[in-house]
Amino acid sequence: MFMIHTWVGQMTVYVYLRVSTDEQDIDSQMESVKSWLSEKGIEEFEIIKDEGVSGGVPAKKRPGFSKILEMAREGDILVVSELTRLGRSLGDVILTLNELTGKGVRVVAVKEGLDSTSDAMQFKIMTTLLALFADLEREFIRRRTREGLKRAREKGKRLGRPPVLDEGKLVTVVELYQKGFSSRKIAGILNVSPSTVSRVLRRLREAGVLSERKVVRIDRKKLKEVIGGEG
Repeated sequence: MFMIHTWVGQMTVYVYLRVSTDEQDIDSQMESVKSWLSEKGIEEFEIIKDEGVSGGVPAKKRPGFSKILEMAREGDILVVSELTRLGRSLGDVILTLNELTGKGVRVVAVKEGLDSTSDAMQFKIMTTLLALFADLEREFIRRRTREGLKRAREKGKRLGRPPVLDEGKLVTVVELYQKGFSSRKIAGILNVSPSTVSRVLRRLREAGVLSERKVVRIDRKKLKEVIGGEG
């Protein structure tokens, strides 16, 4: 956890960064936040990081974010680069937002252009929908990965010995690969060897789970079908 202690009058502006071991991600998060702070004329703020902490870990259990929940008071501002920094679980994101806004803390998600003080009802609706779709997309990737491997086995395809990654990490591999991350960067984030990631990606391509393109595209039509099937 890293902090810079600065205040704006009686108000504290918190900038929260949740990062992996990829330094580029730190820079991109901070750049988008700095742009918003500059537009608002805010020069003093407190940076709190959670390094190497998965978005799947509940906010209250993260060393850095738990400090924000403990210290934030009415009138304070929390700025994140995007909503997913708060968490990947819809339930956790909503609980965290409710706790913060219930204390009178202003929450800003820069990428989505969300601000809890602009329109309270609209903010609740939009944050719920965005968190829901992030949750669904992750579940869609998990399901597609699982079903793709199952189909491959049914067709008699040999996938070799099981990878040293559990299902959750397999999903993370697909997500990062989808975003254009290299095998080496993915390996650094998951703390495994690049050869392991390359082998897993090769098997997923052979199984038909991934396309041959470097960046995998989520099929929005299929996603809608999945969503519709849940109803």
